[in-house]
Amino acid sequence: MGRFPTIWADIPAGHDNPLNFAVTSRDRSVIQMVTDAVQNDRAMLAYQAIVPAGAPDKPAFYEGLIRVMDSTGRIIPACDFIAEIEATETGRIIDCIALQQGLRAMHDYPDLRLAINMSARSIGYPRWMDILRTGLRADPTAGERLILEITESSAIILPELVISFMTEMQAEGVSFALDDFGSGYTSFRYLKQFYFDILKIDGQFIRGIARDPDNQI
Repeated sequence: MGRFPTIWADIPAGHDNPLNFAVTSRDRSVIQMVTDAVQNDRAMLAYQAIVPAGAPDKPAFYEGLIRVMDSTGRIIPACDFIAEIEATETGRIIDCIALQQGLRAMHDYPDLRLAINMSARSIGYPRWMDILRTGLRADPTAGERLILEITESSAIILPELVISFMTEMQAEGVSFALDDFGSGYTSFRYLKQFYFDILKIDGQFIRGIARDPDNQI
């Protein structure tokens, strides 16, 4: 039996198959959605309490999680767009908005200790660094109440730059958290060099920990 010819309709030149075209189109659509939200002041932080296991009634600190609102009014969490914008200018602007809103909340609530997500790429972004340094100068207590959170995948891209930045900021009292630890990027050798204050262990290692002997190890 002869093979039917493969017919890919409406696939522009330069895309070798429908999957690649679909992924590229989706990424472009996500970037445009986030860019539109930023330009129309529809990016905001949602605050999640982080509580100690032994004292769940009293939060140890809060995490400021960036959200954007699309043109229909839906609130879109970072997990639905951050991978697509991570390496773009929009990603840097989102980091700036998160940091600026977080520092403003810390100013308004002097007892607030807050974790803010950032990309290692923002260390070299002048606007983001200016927001950070201005915020630390404006409030002498901000450093000891600020936690900057970096994912493994981001930290490992520019480890020397991240380590230097962490050393500088830790001298100002800033703490650092490593997000998604164990997700497959950072070796223990790198972990020793980074000197993170907080490790957020990837969910696969703690899910069902009360019943799973492997995860208990």
